[in-house]
Amino acid sequence: MVNSYSHTSFTVSNIETSIAFYVDQLGLTLTKRWERKGSEIEALTGVVGARLSMAMVECKEFKLELIQYVGGAGGVLDPVINNVGAAHIAFEVSDVDVFCERLVDNGISLYGIPSTLPPPKVRGVYISDPDGITIELSEPRMD
Repeated sequence: MVNSYSHTSFTVSNIETSIAFYVDQLGLTLTKRWERKGSEIEALTGVVGARLSMAMVECKEFKLELIQYVGGAGGVLDPVINNVGAAHIAFEVSDVDVFCERLVDNGISLYGIPSTLPPPKVRGVYISDPDGITIELSEPRMD
């Protein structure tokens, strides 16, 4: 039986680029940086030659572990939202339109346009991180 939530993790192509995106663009906090290498991480991952550069970024109780395989890297998946097995993470923002304006001004692409969904009303949009991982930004609406 599962006892509690620990963290979410994404394998990324460039740890520095990903940290910059999640911290500078989305406002998460970088809380830890470390590396893993050696027989123990090879045993855990099942990846021969695994050498990992890792970071933890957080937003309140949400923890996102970013991992770059510096050694033992695999291929690139297509994480686009409508592919089977694709996942996304979602964050609430206070004003999705203003938040998106700032992202677009900083060169971040939106998948669609901010839209309001019917009850329970929420205004939201999907964006992509540097590796194509989908992030939903949403703003609950009471009107």
